[in-house]
Amino acid sequence: MIELQEVFYAYPGSPGVPVLDGLELRVRPAETIMLAGASGSGKSTLAFLLGGLIPHFLGGSLKGRALLENLDLSLHPPSELLSHVGLVMQNADAQLFNPTVRQELAFGLESLGLPEGEILRRIQETSDRFGLGHLLGRTPTDLSGGEKRLVGIAALACMPCPTLVLDEPLAHLDEPSVEKVKQVLRKIRSEGRTILIAEHRVQALLEEVDRCVILERGKVCFEGSPRQARQELARVGLIPSYAAKPKRKFAGAQVVLEVRDLHKSLGGRQVLKGVSFQLHQGEILAVQGPNGAGKSTLIKHLNGLLRPDKGQVLLHGEPIQGKDPSSLACHVGIVFQNPNDQFFCSLVREEILASPRSKKFCSAGKLESICDTLGLGPLLERSPYRLSEGEKRRVAIGSVLAMGSPILVLDEPTAGQDGRSRMELARMLYGLQAQGTSILMVTHDRSFAQALADRCLEMAEGCMIPSAQAMEGLAGWGTRGG
Repeated sequence: MIELQEVFYAYPGSPGVPVLDGLELRVRPAETIMLAGASGSGKSTLAFLLGGLIPHFLGGSLKGRALLENLDLSLHPPSELLSHVGLVMQNADAQLFNPTVRQELAFGLESLGLPEGEILRRIQETSDRFGLGHLLGRTPTDLSGGEKRLVGIAALACMPCPTLVLDEPLAHLDEPSVEKVKQVLRKIRSEGRTILIAEHRVQALLEEVDRCVILERGKVCFEGSPRQARQELARVGLIPSYAAKPKRKFAGAQVVLEVRDLHKSLGGRQVLKGVSFQLHQGEILAVQGPNGAGKSTLIKHLNGLLRPDKGQVLLHGEPIQGKDPSSLACHVGIVFQNPNDQFFCSLVREEILASPRSKKFCSAGKLESICDTLGLGPLLERSPYRLSEGEKRRVAIGSVLAMGSPILVLDEPTAGQDGRSRMELARMLYGLQAQGTSILMVTHDRSFAQALADRCLEMAEGCMIPSAQAMEGLAGWGTRGG
């Protein structure tokens, strides 16, 4: 049983701004709950509370009654809750710290003092369910974002704790991985365990839960069955609906960026194997493919952050080899998969205007327009490190837009974004395209890509798969990704 009564919580440094504002919630044993809501509505904060990170690790001001299995969460730190509740955080990098994936799966089990035979059995069963056998000897930091996410969920699924809390479990996952997670959730449910899932890809998991709870500004604004919730989620814009966009053909258009026969090895593995493609002036190009296909590695070559072992990247027909990434950033702006990798300022306003080019290009009116579109106005005086992952991603996008780069590269732009933010982002990208910006986006969000992309490329095992049915493939995606 989870029982929250009149729970108020504010992070350190913002005592007058509660993120949880009189929250009331009861979860029955063996119940599976979906927590939905806009970015910043309090979902991750609630997950931190249930996992014991609030107030013992993150500090801040907590008031009200918060019980898990009759344990007062304000009195029990995470170490005392380990056998009761497991938490997968929104940022996978924050939880993976062991030398290998095998050791990552074993860590929590060893902390509970389980026998070695039981630990080995649980690791084998879980790695089989998630298809992680080929990753067990790998270092987590070398994995793709989606692979890290799967490892984090698998490490939690290994644990025998009766309550599981998953924050954005589907972020960065391809379709097969989403299905693996759903199968594991069904297995966990059959064991009578309690599950709370905070998720923006709501349509993918609605049929897997008993009840949906929608948060708004730190309060419950709706509770109901999945069927009732679907209507409410659509009504408030948490299930996005994109405007129809005419697809344009770019045959004969100017090529602004070209990749020729790119090869790259990392950590003893060949990650890219002869990748070639072109991006045209004013085109929106989507790159899709399974987790670990090499997509994020590919885009780090586009402004010189990585140097290829073989092959070339050409910007307006000129090789970028030998050019400094900082000089290329004003031509090719990249938003990384993990926005934390881009932050180094103490305030959101400073982060958006951090680049010398931004200070010249981004007028007060331009900054206001970017902030209005991305919903950053209320966040300008806050630390980017204290935001939700969805808010962090919007800040990272804003900081790149402020440079006015004519080529924009987005790695999983909708990860952690609620439906409203995805629709606003789509409208913004439509507008940038109309102004001549060329956009390349790596995404597992099929409905978003279908709505925006003029063309789609497919990657698998480090190769760009030839596809005469590029847009036909997009059209076949449907809206399963939510």
